[in-house]
Amino acid sequence: MSRLNALEDQLKDGKLLIERRDAIRRLSKNADFRRIILEEFFIEECARYARESGDPALNEAQRADALAIAQSAGHLKRYLNVQIQMGDQVEGQLVAIEEAIEQERILEQDGVEPELKGYEEVED
Repeated sequence: MSRLNALEDQLKDGKLLIERRDAIRRLSKNADFRRIILEEFFIEECARYARESGDPALNEAQRADALAIAQSAGHLKRYLNVQIQMGDQVEGQLVAIEEAIEQERILEQDGVEPELKGYEEVED
């Protein structure tokens, strides 16, 4: 894969991360999402499962299942936060990626091999 192709893939992936971040932000403003997921599931349901995870009337497997479900809210919240952070980070890099793509296109058009920075030519 050429450097140009790699940069174009990086740009495409970055734009997808930004789209996902924006979708999560829109979703978090939705009243139904806030009520069903953030309030009912994150708070009420997960608290109920946390209580069940310590219930001696349940067998060990049932308690383990209840604990795993209770922890799921934390996993989902972390996933959403990480997606937002990744979108924010890549948004700041888009201009630099686009400029690098333009430079690579100019070099390819002129038939110039791009320099590999950080690598030294090995002599035999």
